[in-house]
Amino acid sequence: MLKKLFPLVLLSGALTLALVVSACAPAVTALPGLGKTPGAEMTPPTVSTDTGSGQTVTGKCIRSSDEVRLLINSVHQYCLQYPAEYDVFYPNESEIKLIKRSMLNVSEPSVSINVQPADGMSVDQAADGFLAAYTFPESELVRVSLEIDGEKAIMLDKLPGQDINRQVFVVHNNVLYQLTFLPMDESQADVYAQAEDLFDTIVSSFNFSPESNACPDCPSPEDYPWSASISGWIWHDQCESGKDGQPAPVTTPSGCVKEDSPLGLYHADGVLAVDEPLIKGVVVTLGEGACPSTGLAEMTTIVTDLSYMFTSLKAGTYCVSIDPQREPNFSILRPGAWTYPVVTQGVISTTVTLTSGEYKGMVNFGWDYRFQP
Repeated sequence: MLKKLFPLVLLSGALTLALVVSACAPAVTALPGLGKTPGAEMTPPTVSTDTGSGQTVTGKCIRSSDEVRLLINSVHQYCLQYPAEYDVFYPNESEIKLIKRSMLNVSEPSVSINVQPADGMSVDQAADGFLAAYTFPESELVRVSLEIDGEKAIMLDKLPGQDINRQVFVVHNNVLYQLTFLPMDESQADVYAQAEDLFDTIVSSFNFSPESNACPDCPSPEDYPWSASISGWIWHDQCESGKDGQPAPVTTPSGCVKEDSPLGLYHADGVLAVDEPLIKGVVVTLGEGACPSTGLAEMTTIVTDLSYMFTSLKAGTYCVSIDPQREPNFSILRPGAWTYPVVTQGVISTTVTLTSGEYKGMVNFGWDYRFQP
């Protein structure tokens, strides 16, 4: 994946985020507090960095390792670290969700952060109001006081519902921050351990100082126009439509669409499901201007993170495309057909228009193999 060389701004409506990454961040010590039990004090670290000119810059918005990314929400005045395998989604202007790969992923831990005016409420009043409106049978509800960046926070744990969840409330400058972690089900040991790690990473790094960071020499996104990016997934869109040469199923199989195509009567549905694998080694091409356009950059897809990501882009229109006829794509993909964003066997492409500093994610492409599920 290409190295990022400066702060990257993510835009979604009025929401502006910045990811400050390792290429411009100095070496820092690892975060303290990870792995603490609920109720333990979790204070984000303050890192002092020598700029080389004799000045020392203090910052709390840091990226402590390659295993995490940094999210800076300058609109709602907070920043935090989150695991690198997570994606950021924006349901609305007041909410952010951190989820692995897909909004459909309900089996792995996720967190949502909702920001609303506190209207003079204390954090205890906010938690009490939530409980008063929360309908649930008798349960082993746990209420714990925490501290987040010097502010009192309330954690409500073991809340029943469709998924057992954990709520964290904190008030800062008359703004209420509500963090929802789920699932928090101790009966699923592996998932619960991942959820606790996610909780520790988010809460131990959460702070209200997004204007400060440990990268004093990085140009600001406003002063540097080449700060936009495009990313997405290339995945195996699966459809159990029967073996080649045998009669087609009478009813539409799960994950399939009944429609004549190069693959026959059925093809995959074009929806990225949680259990569908990514495809490694495919060359993705970026061109300047509306599609068809190539020649600006190329990347080879990976399966350990986002499939691809083009960074260092200025505002403008770009074409992201994949040619299944060229190598190594032909050897990796054939035979089969694209199912997303359209059904075709030829070159697939999407035109993307970026504003200055905008992050455009989920520019995805789905491929259905002819002789595979």
